[in-house]
Amino acid sequence: MNLRTVKRAVKRTLSSLPGWRVLGPIVRAPGVIVLTYHRILGKERRLPGISIEAFSAQMRWVRHHCDPIEPDSLMEHARRPRSMRPSVLVTFDDGYRDYHDLAYPVLKELGIPAVVFLATSFVDQGGMLWTDHVEWAARSTPKERVKLPWSDHPEIVLTDARSRVALSDRVRAHLKTLPNAQRRSALAALMNDLEAPEYPDRQMLTWDEVRSTMDLTRYGGHTHTHPILSRLQRDEAALEIRTCRDRIASETGKTPTLFAYPNGGPADYTNETKGILRDHGFTTAFSTTEGIAGASSDWMAVPRLPSGDVDMPDFVWMAAGLMRS
Repeated sequence: MNLRTVKRAVKRTLSSLPGWRVLGPIVRAPGVIVLTYHRILGKERRLPGISIEAFSAQMRWVRHHCDPIEPDSLMEHARRPRSMRPSVLVTFDDGYRDYHDLAYPVLKELGIPAVVFLATSFVDQGGMLWTDHVEWAARSTPKERVKLPWSDHPEIVLTDARSRVALSDRVRAHLKTLPNAQRRSALAALMNDLEAPEYPDRQMLTWDEVRSTMDLTRYGGHTHTHPILSRLQRDEAALEIRTCRDRIASETGKTPTLFAYPNGGPADYTNETKGILRDHGFTTAFSTTEGIAGASSDWMAVPRLPSGDVDMPDFVWMAAGLMRS
C-alpha cells in the first residue's frame, strides 16, 4: 500500500463521525476553524467558485459535526480547549450576489450564521472586481495571441482553456504587486487589448439583498474598491476603509467592526494598516493566511482556512488545518 492510499484512508476515517470525534482532537489544533468562501456556483459556471452542491454538503457536515458560532464569540471560543465538536465561523469575501441567491438559503435552513465582507463600491454601483475582470477577459477574449503591455516577453498563445487560466493567473499575480495607480493603468491597457465582451450577469449583492439576509448574516468591511491596502498611501487606505465602513453603516444601520483584507496575504497589509482599521472602529481583521484561530492569534490578522470544490474527506482534512495534498 503506497503513501497516497494510506493518506486517503486516513482522510476518509477523519471525515466520519467517529473518526472526527476520536482523531480530530488529536490532530487538530485547538481554536476556531474559520472557513473562507467567495463565489458559490449554481447553473452558471463561467467563473471559478465552489458548486452549490459541494457547499451544501460542507455546511451539512459542519452542522452535524461542529458548533457554528456567531462572530462576536470568536475570541471566547478561540481560547477554549480542544473538543470533539470544534467551533466553526463561516466567512465570505467580496459580496457576491450568489450569497443571497444560493448560500444564504442553505445557511438559513441549517441555522448557521455567517460573516460577509463587502467591497462596497460594487454594492453601490454594480460591476466586477478587477480580479474577476481579468479572469473573465482571459477566458472570453477572441484573441488567440496576447502581448502583455508591461512585458518584453513574446506573445502568449491561447490554444486551450488551460492556457487561458494560466494567462489569468499570470496577469493577476503581476498586477497585485503594483501600486494602485499603476495597477489601474496596466489593467486598462490590457482590457483594451483583449477586447473581451462584457460579462452578461450581475455579480454583486445589492443593498436590498444585504438587508434581507441580516437575520443570519453579519456584514463586515472589505474596502470600498478592493485595492490591496499595502499598495496605497496612508490617506488612500484610510479613505478606502472609512468609505466602506460608512456605506455599510448607512445602508444597514449597523457600524461594522469586522474586516477582511483584500487578497489577505502577509504582504497585503501592514502594521500601519492595522492601526488605520483600529482608528476607524474595526476590532477584528481577517487574513488569508492558513491556520486555526487560537488563543495566541493576532486579532488584526486572524488566520482562516480555504474552501474548495472537493470531496468530503479532502474538505475535512483542510478544515482540520492539515497540510493540503
